[in-house]
Amino acid sequence: MKARDFKTVFSVLWAVLALGAFVAWERSDLELAQVPELLEAWLSRFGLWRAAAIYIVLYTVRPLILFPATLLTVASGLVFGPWLGILFTIVGENASANFAFVLARWLGRNRIDDLEIGRLKAWDDKIRDNALMSVLMMRLLLLPFDGVNYGCGLTSMRQRDFFLGTLFGIMPALITFVLLGGAGASGVENRGLMLGAAVFFLALGLVVARVLRRESPEEQTEG
Repeated sequence: MKARDFKTVFSVLWAVLALGAFVAWERSDLELAQVPELLEAWLSRFGLWRAAAIYIVLYTVRPLILFPATLLTVASGLVFGPWLGILFTIVGENASANFAFVLARWLGRNRIDDLEIGRLKAWDDKIRDNALMSVLMMRLLLLPFDGVNYGCGLTSMRQRDFFLGTLFGIMPALITFVLLGGAGASGVENRGLMLGAAVFFLALGLVVARVLRRESPEEQTEG
């Protein structure tokens, strides 16, 4: 089987998987808000490290059905507490982002190369030359997680720049949502402190994004 044919078959199977997951969700009568608590109840049956491994694998393959990343991030705070939750989510969320990036590049980058003319080529060159800062800004500004992953995979940016921009850019929001999940766990002390810290890190990310945007060469040129 040729590479192009294999990609076509994979794309069809992926579409079937995503559609099947959507139909199953529609028939389940589950609300999205229930997901973190259901994951907590399920993962609590396993030991710490088995639960962590399952959580990381689920987070990594989550882009295949576009399951909301935020719900898994909140769930980690409920299941593992704030500190281990942050650690395991750093691993899972970065694995998820890079998996989607590689998948998009493998499936679609060659086709984008064939179409790159005029403004599209100029835009791709521009984002490649400023990839690290571009990804960092998109993460800090909380742009749709999977949209950024797949979109960046279709560009010519280096994966190293995507990896670093994601690693640092997701931290404020990641800590925020893990702390929100941790604050909702039963028997938690200092719940108010956790909620305050969550708000602080969310605001910190937005402030850093604004400062970086103001100091970027493009902004200075436009000004």
